[in-house]
Parts: sequence; structure tokens; C-alpha cells
Amino acid sequence: MGIFDLINIPLGYLFRYIYLLLQNYGWTLLVFTLVTKAILLPLTIKQQKSMSKMQAVQPKLQEIQKKYQYDKDKLNQETMKVYQENQINPMGGCLPLLIQFPLLIALYNIIRSPLTYVIQLGKHGLPTIEQVREVLAGLGSVVNTTTDQIGMASAMSKHATELAAQFPGVDIMNIDFTFYGLNLAQTPSLSTLSPLLLIPVLAGLTTFLTSWVTTKLSGQSTSPSADGNDTANTMKMMNYFFPFMTAFFALSLPAGLGFYWIISNLVQLAQQLVMHRFFPAKLPEPSAPKHYREREAERRKK
Repeated sequence: MGIFDLINIPLGYLFRYIYLLLQNYGWTLLVFTLVTKAILLPLTIKQQKSMSKMQAVQPKLQEIQKKYQYDKDKLNQETMKVYQENQINPMGGCLPLLIQFPLLIALYNIIRSPLTYVIQLGKHGLPTIEQVREVLAGLGSVVNTTTDQIGMASAMSKHATELAAQFPGVDIMNIDFTFYGLNLAQTPSLSTLSPLLLIPVLAGLTTFLTSWVTTKLSGQSTSPSADGNDTANTMKMMNYFFPFMTAFFALSLPAGLGFYWIISNLVQLAQQLVMHRFFPAKLPEPSAPKHYREREAERRKK
């Protein structure tokens, strides 16, 4: 069992139970995304609070950058001073992202590998993936399971009767990948004009929209920096690079994955807008100066 299976397996059971309840792959992806976002909500709130604090001190940091642009040591000292005075951890927004990263990989694995984590072939007395693949190959469905478990799961659904006869007494779960006429097990292709082509387009657009809104809410500029700030310019270029890569992968992989990315982006966008309203860019109130007697009492305790 791989290290990610510690997360993959329980989430695979969650996906399985949601599908058995709804019997619809598209709605299962939607509910599954909402549940996993709810699990991550405490970390998301913490990240939003950190981002709001960073946004609040941006004007002060920009003044410091202009004032000490030729004195890096002084710039770092004054920047850290601002962080300390306003109780800001500059890494506060990164830690939740690092914690979320294994979970995001697990979600990707579950959706891409339904035979392993959802249908759970090879467990609970079920035939192995290879045994089922051999039966499907005899029926004319040849699928490379190392790269396309979604395709094999779709083939299993088409040949459910033959599989039941081949493995009597074994209840093999079937997944119907159709969603309002779209087969989410298929891979979009530029050579064929199909509604599935909308999925990589929307996956790229929603990724760009989410990145753009995140940048705007953080108080950063969305145009290239004219002051030669390489880090800022690199981040802005990534806002264009990631949407392109998302669209490329959604065009190269089964449509179900692209559909999941669209849902995830839209839910994340809604979360950001709502939390930005509840956690605006605001710094903690400065503490009132202590009375002479309080200071004297603390001094005596020491």
C-alpha cells in the first residue's frame, strides 16, 4: 500500500457510497467535491485569514520596497518588522496548501483509478483487474488498465451481463459514466466536433478565473510589474500557464477528470468570494497601553 493510499482508500469508499446512493456519475462528482471541500474548510479559512492580513499590509510593504529598494538587508529587516507588528506569519498561507496537497493528489487518484478505489477489484472476493481485463479482451474490449481505468470501468458497464455470467455469485459494481448525454469516460478529441470539447475549454477558463480572482482579492496587480520584480512577474505568468496546462490535460484525459476540475474551480471560486466577505483585509486592533499598576505588577512577578 502506497503512502497516498492512507487517504485514497477512505475517500474511495466515500465516492463509492455517494455513487451507490445517487446512481449518477456527474452528480456524484459534484457531491464528492462539496464533501471534500467541506473537509478542507478549516484549512481554507486559515489560509484566507492569512491572505487577508497580507493584503492589509500591502500598501506599507510597497512603501518599504520603494524606500529600501537598494538596501536589501534593511528591506528585509523592515519587512519582518511589519510582519511582527501585525502578527503575520509570512508562511501562514503556505502551510494549509502543503497540508491540502496530499488530499488533492488522492482525489485525482480516486477519479482516475475507479477500478482500484471505487469498484475495488481484487478486494472483498472480487476478481482482480487483470482477470476482468482478460474477460473483456475476449469480448472485444481491449483496454490498457495501467493508463485508462476509466475506460475499462466503462467497458465493464457495457458488458455487465457477460461479467456476471463469468463470475457467478460475485456482485461487481458498475459505473455509468453518462451525464445528460455526455460520456465522461471518453477523452475529448480535436479531430471530432463534440460537446465534450467544452470540458477542456471550461476547465481552462475556470482555472484562469479562479487565479485572477485570487490575485485581485490579494491586492496584487494582474498586469506585468514594471519595476523588474521577477517574483511578481513569475507569479503573474503562472496565472496564464496553469489554465493552459489544465485545458491541455483535460483534452488528453477522460472527460470525467476535466469535469471534476470545473466543479472544483467553481466551488473554490465561491469559497473565496464568500470568505473574502467574512474575512476582509483587516489588521488586528492594536492593544491598549497597560496601566502603570499592571506594568508594575508584571515587573514584580518577573
